[in-house]
Amino acid sequence: MSGVMDVWENTRLPTAYLSRYCLEGSDGRTILNYAQWTNSDAHRAFAANPQNQQTLGSAIQGLFTAGPPGRYRLYRSIALREAAVRYFTTASYDIEDSETARELADTLATRSVAAAPTALIAEHFHISEDGQRLYVLSAHEAEPDETNPCFRPYRGLARRRPVAT
Repeated sequence: MSGVMDVWENTRLPTAYLSRYCLEGSDGRTILNYAQWTNSDAHRAFAANPQNQQTLGSAIQGLFTAGPPGRYRLYRSIALREAAVRYFTTASYDIEDSETARELADTLATRSVAAAPTALIAEHFHISEDGQRLYVLSAHEAEPDETNPCFRPYRGLARRRPVAT
């Protein structure tokens, strides 16, 4: 995982790139790669560039992947309280369409606000570009007692923003 982040840190990134975070699975083998771009087209153009494919491809080959990366848009987030994030959990739901995904996200968010586990800090609801999957990334202060995959923050790379003077 360090090798992948090293390559990203040394790659010239376009202005549409916002951030990338690698989260380490509690099983010691799984990696959650969470990247943010200003728009999908900018990421597609970056990924299609042969130089980027060569530079980043060799670093990524060493990682196991279960399939192609998904493209999601953040639908909504809920912040329950301020605390240091020490763990993340994920859940995904196969959905018929975007409207159904939004309805489920709203239901889950309402449930979380009403009866949140004490360690839950925030939840982020993402809908796939094709509208057929809802992906929930939950932030926790302590290791949760869940069957969902659990991840720890490992390393991130965020674009530096100029400081206002």
